[in-house]
Amino acid sequence: MEPLFPSGDASAGNREVYSVSEITTEIKVLLNGAFSSVWIEGEISNFTHHFASGHMYFTLRDEGAELRAAMFKGYNQYLKFPVEDGMKVLAHGDISLYEARGQYQLLVKRMEPSGVGTLYLAFEALKEKLEAEGLFDESRKKPLPAYPFKIGIATSGTGAAMEDMKTIFSRRAPHIMLLIRPTLVQGNGAAEDIVSAITEFDRRDDLDLIIIGRGGGSLEDLWAFNEEKVVRQISDCTTPIISAVGHETDFTLSDFVADLRAPTPSAAAELASPSQIEISAWLDHSSHRLGEVLRNRIEKAWQRIDGLSLRYGLKQPKLLLGQERDRLEAKKEKMMRNIDVILAMKSTQFKSLRGQLEAVSPTAILKRGYAIARTLPHGKILRSPSETELGDRFGLTLASGELEGEVKKITGE
Repeated sequence: MEPLFPSGDASAGNREVYSVSEITTEIKVLLNGAFSSVWIEGEISNFTHHFASGHMYFTLRDEGAELRAAMFKGYNQYLKFPVEDGMKVLAHGDISLYEARGQYQLLVKRMEPSGVGTLYLAFEALKEKLEAEGLFDESRKKPLPAYPFKIGIATSGTGAAMEDMKTIFSRRAPHIMLLIRPTLVQGNGAAEDIVSAITEFDRRDDLDLIIIGRGGGSLEDLWAFNEEKVVRQISDCTTPIISAVGHETDFTLSDFVADLRAPTPSAAAELASPSQIEISAWLDHSSHRLGEVLRNRIEKAWQRIDGLSLRYGLKQPKLLLGQERDRLEAKKEKMMRNIDVILAMKSTQFKSLRGQLEAVSPTAILKRGYAIARTLPHGKILRSPSETELGDRFGLTLASGELEGEVKKITGE
């Protein structure tokens, strides 16, 4: 009969025997050490979200294999998208062993939809790099001009964002001159065109402010504003820049490096344009304050004169009093001349500013022979003959009245 344990280490007295728990623990140690902090792409199946504990359990699979996964509440509460079966994701975490069942699994710490996840990783890596260089520091940001007169805008020439900004500037600050540079904001060559637009604007000596931006879109659509070359060009620009990319919930690296981030292009126009009404109110307030200051100075001067005239020592020597009185009269005359000069200068400045504002007001434009055409009865402003049809009624607003007419002939587009 053959022996049960033939020879050597296979004998019962020489071999090392593990318990199930011991071998499982050994395997877990090996897995934890060999596969910590890994990224795995796969499709989600068997998804379960335990609302009592908040933990998520699911399977990651591809054409050839499956991998059990868990994402605990402390991590999944920061997910920015709903998880569901069939979704392809990019998961980051550690490979470990669930000892109770002897199953290895992925303990997920971060997760993004596949495709978007790759861009997100690139976004985070570049953000970390540039942040370490100090490009996002508040100390690097330049103050925006309080009253800009010329603004450069780099955005799509055909997008709704441009029309929205033009409308807001026209309403709030028609005196601001806009220099529009149609720019690629998406796809091949967009980053290079944005860099060129910023460079062209920054070379000018007559620009007070630059706005770069576009309307909303996906992470891929907005990616040009995350390119390193664009971020560094914004950082190097000497002219203040507002970044207005996407919607309020969208963030790009251009937002972090710009001197100001606006949640939308329309918001950028609001932030960059002090309204004509506010400027006029400020001028009125300043004029009132100036008059108050001058009146206070005059009153104090007269009080000082009265005080000097009542001093006992000056009443006795008539000659000294007369000399002091002459000196004070000379000072008073000089002060009044200075006050007249200051008032004249301030009045001239005030009239000049008011004249500038009135020159660009709609009323002044109408007085130069222009008219505003509106549809009747709705009152919509007409900008093109294509907005009307033969027989439509329309109204014309002139400088001193209004006219009504009917479309008899249409020419042009």
